[in-house]
Order: sequence, then structure tokens, then C-alpha cells
Amino acid sequence: MADNSYASLMDPASERAKRGAFFFLMLFAGIIFAMWDLARFLWGGTAVPSTLSMGAGVGLTVLMLASLVPVVVARKKLDQGDDGGIVSNLATLLVISLVMIGGIVYNWTTLSIGSGYGGIYDITSLWFMVHFVAGILALLASIMKISRTPDRAKKERWVSYNVLTYWTGLVILWIAFFIVFYIA
Repeated sequence: MADNSYASLMDPASERAKRGAFFFLMLFAGIIFAMWDLARFLWGGTAVPSTLSMGAGVGLTVLMLASLVPVVVARKKLDQGDDGGIVSNLATLLVISLVMIGGIVYNWTTLSIGSGYGGIYDITSLWFMVHFVAGILALLASIMKISRTPDRAKKERWVSYNVLTYWTGLVILWIAFFIVFYIA
């Protein structure tokens, strides 16, 4: 009987993976509720300050939307069983995470924390930085697993799928963040 060591998405994940997925769900819930809770103060009359760089916000949003291309390519390669082929896509997402963190910090320098808008923007964007740091750690862990232990990466392919799903969630949250803080 042949040993089929390839895992599929339908395989039951280990308890550790389920706890990890629950942790990421809680992170997402935290940022969604924090963003909408803080946004109600913005909608209560605090206008978007002229010092906020709309160009930087649009640029970061376009970058996040463009980052879906490596996600889709990596998912396709995973579906084809090419685990090693997604390393460059994961590395691209890693670089995008660092650029996003830099863009968020840049926007912090353009706003006064003492203003209502600046304080709310800083707190909410800090949540995003936490998510991007978590994404960087997850991307690094996936890259290291694929490059150092390819057999284990094939058995635990669900980890790479989870990282890509996490990134897709970040893109959706960033679009909501852009609408709330730049357009509303």
C-alpha cells in the first residue's frame, strides 16, 4: 500500500492548529470592533485633517490590493502541490508587510496625536501594525518550514493555506480602514 503523505484541506487539523486559527480570529475581531468603535467618534464630527497624506493612503491601499496577486499565485501553486514554488510569493508578502508598516509610521508623523482624529488613527493603525507583525512572523515560519523541511511542509500544507487566508483578511480589513479613515 502506498504511503500518501500529502495533506489536504479536508484533513482534520491538529489541536494546535485549531487554537492558532482561533487566535487569528480573535485578532481580526479585535481590530474590526476597535476600528468601528473608534470610527463612531470620527463620524461624530471630526473631519479628516488636511495633514493626513491621502496619497500615502491610496498608495498603501493599491499595494494591498496588488498583494492579492502573489496570494492567488501561491494558492494555485499549493493546489498543484508545488510547495517550494510559493517561497518567492511569501517573500513578496513579507516585503509588502514591511512597506505597510513604514507607511503607517509615516502617516503617524503627519498627524497630531492630541487631535481626536490623530489619536483614533494612531490607535487603530497600531492594531494594524500588530497584525502585520503577526503576518511577518507567520510568513517567516512558512518560508523556513518550506525551505528547511520540505517533507514536513507537504504534510502540513494547511499552514501555508492559513497564512494566505490571513493575508487575504488583512487586505479586506485594510480596505475597510481606508474607507473609514481616509474617505468618510
